[in-house]
Amino acid sequence: MSTDSPDLLRSRYGAPRRDRRIGRRGWIALVAAASLLAAAFAVWVLGGQQRQPTFKDVGFQVLSEARATADFDLTKHPDDVVTCAVQALNEEYAVVGWTEVTVGALPEEQLHEGRTSSHRAELRTTNLATTAVVDSCWIDERGGAA
Repeated sequence: MSTDSPDLLRSRYGAPRRDRRIGRRGWIALVAAASLLAAAFAVWVLGGQQRQPTFKDVGFQVLSEARATADFDLTKHPDDVVTCAVQALNEEYAVVGWTEVTVGALPEEQLHEGRTSSHRAELRTTNLATTAVVDSCWIDERGGAA
């Protein structure tokens, strides 16, 4: 039989573990922090998307083996300078023409619904194009020429 004292057992095996469960205050703080982070993330995502320009291809015309045009609508914040990459494609979807169109601030009479404007891009092509489309648009941080 052993008559080990609690001090001897504690020194040999270590102190018993304390209860490490999160209390009610801890859960409230954790939920509040998670909610705050989720709200901040939502504001960041939605705020960034509202400022991004959007485009819609409206039409195109193949003028010759060396020229084509692309018509598109651009929706952007009125103060932004936006550059759009426009490309002409052949029947194999290879790029046969490419240009950039920069759009700055426009007079109110050129806007539809306050933020949308219509544009035509002329492209020179290396071969006969079968279509001309906008590839992408972005806010030009350099504020290029309009």
